[in-house]
Amino acid sequence: MTNPPISARSLLRETFATTKPIYAPLLTINFPNLILSAINTLDNLGSAGVVFYIIYSFVAVPFLSGAMIFYTYRSLTRNQVTVGEAFHQANRRLLHLILVYIMYSLLVLAGCIALIIPGLYVGYRLVFSLYVTVIDNSSALDSLSSSWELTKGRWWLVFRASFLILFVVFVPILLIVLLISSTGNLLASKLAANVLGFFTLPLINVYLVLFYLRLRESAPTIQ
Repeated sequence: MTNPPISARSLLRETFATTKPIYAPLLTINFPNLILSAINTLDNLGSAGVVFYIIYSFVAVPFLSGAMIFYTYRSLTRNQVTVGEAFHQANRRLLHLILVYIMYSLLVLAGCIALIIPGLYVGYRLVFSLYVTVIDNSSALDSLSSSWELTKGRWWLVFRASFLILFVVFVPILLIVLLISSTGNLLASKLAANVLGFFTLPLINVYLVLFYLRLRESAPTIQ
């Protein structure tokens, strides 16, 4: 029996319906990211700031993303884990998460250097690499390969669905940040962006985990 087409709007509704019970734990998992991003914004450490930025971008971000993905996946599949167990899983897969994140970033960068469109194409084809790493315990190369295969013939599907959640989440943030920026306080606008991003990231995370699960079981169409 063929599974029904994926609907971006249905995914969005399901995201809002399922995020509430796990919203606080996801904020707890991502709280270090709020602190680190604030430090990065306020950074005045000179060359040491470069080292901090690299560690933050290529260690903390994939680690915390991995923990959020794992916690969300286990919650949505009714196999609940604790926040501590989510951190443990991310730590266990840390090397693979870092490698996937670095390889993904380099491949997207290479695509953007070629032209913007190839960068977008590669980015959306590989967008689920971290999810494969955490959920399926795949190696870095297998994760990239699996995401590429999963999105084969589905680039437009992934683009449209991703655009919807980004539009819903980031347009309000952008308007608020622009309003604060209009006062001339650029630091306040950057901090506001960090805080608002912190509170909305769980929605994006749940949406993409749901999307990943639906892609694995559904026909490559979207409404």
